[in-house]
Amino acid sequence: MIKEILEELASSVVQHSPYRRVLVSFYDQAITPAPDSTAHVLDFATEGLTSNDQRTIRLFIASGGIIRGDKYRPSFRISNSYYIPAGSVPFSVAPRIPSRRRFISPHGWRAGDLLLIPCRLNDGIIGQVSVDDPRDGGRPTPSKLRELENLTSVAAIALVEAQQRENMIERHKLFSFLTDNAMTGVLIVQQRRVRYANDRALALFGYERDELFAMEPWWQLFSPDDRIALRKGDENPSPGDLETRGIRGDGGTIWLHLQSLAMDYEGAPALMLNILDISERVHTEELLREKAFRDPLTDLYNRHYFDESIQRELKRSQRYKRPFTIMMTDLTNFKRVNDQLGHQEGDRILRNVARLVQEQVRESDWVIRYGGDEFLIILPETGVQVEALAERLRRIVSEWSSANVPEVRIGIDIGWATWTSDKDFSLTRLLKIADSNMYAEKEKR
Repeated sequence: MIKEILEELASSVVQHSPYRRVLVSFYDQAITPAPDSTAHVLDFATEGLTSNDQRTIRLFIASGGIIRGDKYRPSFRISNSYYIPAGSVPFSVAPRIPSRRRFISPHGWRAGDLLLIPCRLNDGIIGQVSVDDPRDGGRPTPSKLRELENLTSVAAIALVEAQQRENMIERHKLFSFLTDNAMTGVLIVQQRRVRYANDRALALFGYERDELFAMEPWWQLFSPDDRIALRKGDENPSPGDLETRGIRGDGGTIWLHLQSLAMDYEGAPALMLNILDISERVHTEELLREKAFRDPLTDLYNRHYFDESIQRELKRSQRYKRPFTIMMTDLTNFKRVNDQLGHQEGDRILRNVARLVQEQVRESDWVIRYGGDEFLIILPETGVQVEALAERLRRIVSEWSSANVPEVRIGIDIGWATWTSDKDFSLTRLLKIADSNMYAEKEKR
């Protein structure tokens, strides 16, 4: 695009002025009329120059193409251009292209003369038009320069806009290369829609590109628990980090770490999401957490899990005013098992009793190995049904013991306490009541 504008400008100068040789240059940055102001020539176009002339220019650019602002001295200025008579050309002016003037006029244009028409933008010069060989052989005048200066003014605006577009295209190419080859997923989201997705993001979510772009709103790709926060990020893009579950196209879920960055996309605020699959890490953490909360002998939850979770369960019951029962148990004659049959047999009995108890409760209930042969059974939203469960447990443990441990009569002693909104016992009080009721049952035997 820049090359095309430079070529069009060079052609227009020949058509609308007396000059038959034209060199148009475009700089990498704006310069000012000062000796220490420099820039590099990015590109050029010519009209009427020989192949040797053009080779000289290309070699100049290849060697660095440095131009300096000292050639735009006030003493050389005519209108908005600069006419430098032969013999006054600053040494720093380059490249030096020999004149090919064909028409000689007395007191007119000389072979060493230079006429520079700057491409100005605001207070800077972003390029120039250099001309030679006027058809009439005359020196420039302000009236003759007016049309050339108008051409360069329009060209300066076009050149800057073209450079911005080319820079944007190059940045987009680089962005696409980096994101398309990234190990992380990248989404650009804006105004409820996905605007960009790299291949990794498509693979993570299991969608085709057109399916993802058609989805609205985009935050349905993520866990309902986090959609409010993601929606706010779309409406007011701001940086942040979030761990959440992604919802795949097949209905499955995947754990993700989202890093969001505010950006402009096609002239409007947008959010770029850098997406890392952390499912393996989360799974490993869950396994470690589960292991820390499990009793290795019985595979029941342990006392640590109880201490970590019981207050949350109690608060939930308080919030919804629903009953909540803690059942405490231990095994009758278990000490005799260890004394007569050994600890290995005691471990076998504990594992089997744990399995029997677990089979009798609901999925929402917890069975805790509280210590030794003591088990806690946590029964959310349970009150009047507890007696029936206790009877089943006594019978099942007794039947299993008769069939599997005939040497020692194993039973299970049970006591419980139920929290209700009208009693509002503390956890400590509940445990104490359940323990007292269990020992009261022991004394009945």
